[in-house]
Amino acid sequence: MRLLLSLTLIGLFSSVSAQDRQADETRLRALHAQLLQAHVDGDIDLWMAIEADSFVSVNGGQVTFPTTGDRRARRTAYLRDASFTVYRDLREPLVRISEDGSLGWLIAEVEIAGTKSGADGERTAFHDVWAWIELYEKTDAGWQMVGNASNRR
Repeated sequence: MRLLLSLTLIGLFSSVSAQDRQADETRLRALHAQLLQAHVDGDIDLWMAIEADSFVSVNGGQVTFPTTGDRRARRTAYLRDASFTVYRDLREPLVRISEDGSLGWLIAEVEIAGTKSGADGERTAFHDVWAWIELYEKTDAGWQMVGNASNRR
Protein backbone atom coordinates (compact mmCIF):
# COMPACT_ATOMS: atom_id res chain seq x y z
CA MET A 1 0.00 0.00 0.00
CA ARG A 2 2.80 2.43 0.91
CA LEU A 3 4.54 1.68 -2.41
CA LEU A 4 1.34 2.36 -4.36
CA LEU A 5 0.84 5.66 -2.53
CA SER A 6 4.46 6.66 -3.21
CA LEU A 7 4.15 5.85 -6.91
CA THR A 8 0.89 7.78 -7.15
CA LEU A 9 2.44 10.85 -5.51
CA ILE A 10 5.49 10.66 -7.79
CA GLY A 11 3.15 10.47 -10.78
CA LEU A 12 1.22 13.50 -9.61
CA PHE A 13 4.32 15.63 -9.20
CA SER A 14 6.20 14.46 -12.28
CA SER A 15 3.50 14.93 -14.91
CA VAL A 16 1.79 18.06 -16.10
CA SER A 17 -1.93 18.58 -15.85
CA ALA A 18 -4.19 18.08 -18.85
CA GLN A 19 -4.84 21.83 -18.86
CA ASP A 20 -1.10 22.65 -18.89
CA ARG A 21 -0.51 20.05 -21.60
CA GLN A 22 -3.27 21.61 -23.73
CA ALA A 23 -1.78 25.08 -23.24
CA ASP A 24 1.66 23.78 -24.23
CA GLU A 25 0.27 22.08 -27.34
CA THR A 26 -1.46 25.34 -28.29
CA ARG A 27 1.83 27.20 -27.80
CA LEU A 28 3.73 24.78 -30.06
CA ARG A 29 1.05 25.19 -32.73
CA ALA A 30 1.46 28.98 -32.46
CA LEU A 31 5.24 28.69 -32.83
CA HIS A 32 4.75 26.51 -35.91
CA ALA A 33 2.35 29.11 -37.36
CA GLN A 34 4.98 31.77 -36.65
CA LEU A 35 7.53 29.71 -38.58
CA LEU A 36 5.22 29.48 -41.60
CA GLN A 37 4.44 33.21 -41.42
CA ALA A 38 8.14 34.07 -41.21
CA HIS A 39 8.65 32.31 -44.55
CA VAL A 40 5.75 34.14 -46.23
CA ASP A 41 6.91 37.49 -44.85
CA GLY A 42 10.61 36.83 -45.47
CA ASP A 43 11.22 37.73 -41.81
CA ILE A 44 14.43 36.13 -40.56
CA ASP A 45 14.05 37.67 -37.08
CA LEU A 46 10.60 36.15 -36.64
CA TRP A 47 12.02 32.76 -37.68
CA MET A 48 15.12 32.93 -35.48
CA ALA A 49 13.09 34.06 -32.43
CA ILE A 50 11.61 30.55 -32.23
CA GLU A 51 14.92 28.72 -32.00
CA ALA A 52 17.35 27.96 -29.20
CA ASP A 53 21.05 28.71 -29.60
CA SER A 54 21.83 24.98 -29.49
CA PHE A 55 20.15 23.28 -32.45
CA VAL A 56 20.26 19.96 -34.32
CA SER A 57 19.22 19.57 -37.96
CA VAL A 58 18.47 16.28 -39.72
CA ASN A 59 18.14 16.61 -43.48
CA GLY A 60 19.49 14.97 -46.61
CA GLY A 61 20.89 12.03 -44.68
CA GLN A 62 23.00 14.24 -42.42
CA VAL A 63 22.88 15.26 -38.77
CA THR A 64 24.37 18.73 -38.22
CA PHE A 65 24.61 21.21 -35.36
CA PRO A 66 24.60 24.60 -37.10
CA THR A 67 25.40 27.65 -35.01
CA THR A 68 22.92 30.49 -34.67
CA GLY A 69 25.11 32.61 -36.97
CA ASP A 70 25.29 29.88 -39.61
CA ARG A 71 21.53 29.35 -39.53
CA ARG A 72 20.85 33.08 -39.76
CA ALA A 73 23.23 33.57 -42.70
CA ARG A 74 21.93 30.57 -44.67
CA ARG A 75 18.28 31.43 -44.04
CA THR A 76 18.72 35.12 -44.83
CA ALA A 77 20.02 34.17 -48.28
CA TYR A 78 17.21 31.62 -48.68
CA LEU A 79 14.49 34.13 -47.78
CA ARG A 80 16.10 36.80 -49.99
CA ASP A 81 16.11 34.47 -53.01
CA ALA A 82 12.64 32.95 -52.53
CA SER A 83 9.19 34.47 -52.74
CA PHE A 84 6.32 32.33 -51.45
CA THR A 85 2.77 32.38 -52.75
CA VAL A 86 1.83 29.29 -50.69
CA TYR A 87 3.20 28.13 -47.35
CA ARG A 88 0.48 26.19 -45.57
CA ASP A 89 -0.23 23.07 -43.58
CA LEU A 90 -1.85 20.31 -45.61
CA ARG A 91 -3.22 18.76 -42.44
CA GLU A 92 -3.49 19.77 -38.81
CA PRO A 93 -0.05 19.31 -37.24
CA LEU A 94 0.30 16.49 -34.73
CA VAL A 95 1.62 17.76 -31.37
CA ARG A 96 2.80 15.87 -28.29
CA ILE A 97 4.21 16.98 -24.95
CA SER A 98 6.37 14.77 -22.70
CA GLU A 99 4.93 13.54 -19.40
CA ASP A 100 7.05 15.98 -17.41
CA GLY A 101 6.17 18.90 -19.74
CA SER A 102 9.78 19.72 -20.62
CA LEU A 103 9.88 18.44 -24.20
CA GLY A 104 7.51 18.58 -27.13
CA TRP A 105 7.34 17.82 -30.81
CA LEU A 106 5.20 18.80 -33.76
CA ILE A 107 4.82 16.85 -37.01
CA ALA A 108 3.82 18.90 -40.05
CA GLU A 109 3.09 18.32 -43.72
CA VAL A 110 3.44 21.63 -45.55
CA GLU A 111 2.79 22.72 -49.12
CA ILE A 112 5.03 25.48 -50.44
CA ALA A 113 5.00 27.28 -53.77
CA GLY A 114 6.53 30.41 -55.19
CA THR A 115 9.53 31.53 -57.17
CA LYS A 116 13.25 31.58 -56.48
CA SER A 117 16.26 33.25 -58.03
CA GLY A 118 18.80 31.01 -59.70
CA ALA A 119 22.54 31.62 -59.97
CA ASP A 120 21.86 33.41 -63.28
CA GLY A 121 19.34 35.73 -61.62
CA GLU A 122 16.40 34.17 -63.44
CA ARG A 123 13.26 33.48 -61.38
CA THR A 124 11.91 29.94 -61.55
CA ALA A 125 8.70 28.58 -60.11
CA PHE A 126 8.65 25.80 -57.53
CA HIS A 127 5.94 23.75 -55.85
CA ASP A 128 6.86 21.21 -53.17
CA VAL A 129 5.45 19.32 -50.23
CA TRP A 130 7.65 18.95 -47.17
CA ALA A 131 7.16 16.91 -44.02
CA TRP A 132 9.08 17.60 -40.85
CA ILE A 133 9.30 17.21 -37.11
CA GLU A 134 9.96 20.27 -34.98
CA LEU A 135 11.61 19.44 -31.64
CA TYR A 136 10.98 21.77 -28.71
CA GLU A 137 12.32 22.20 -25.18
CA LYS A 138 10.62 24.22 -22.45
CA THR A 139 13.01 26.46 -20.51
CA ASP A 140 12.61 29.38 -18.14
CA ALA A 141 12.33 31.52 -21.30
CA GLY A 142 9.45 29.37 -22.59
CA TRP A 143 9.29 26.95 -25.50
CA GLN A 144 12.16 27.01 -28.00
CA MET A 145 12.80 24.86 -31.05
CA VAL A 146 15.94 22.80 -30.48
CA GLY A 147 15.86 20.72 -33.65
CA ASN A 148 14.21 19.79 -36.90
CA ALA A 149 14.14 16.67 -39.06
CA SER A 150 12.75 17.28 -42.56
CA ASN A 151 12.31 15.77 -45.99
CA ARG A 152 10.71 16.70 -49.28
CA ARG A 153 8.14 14.54 -51.05
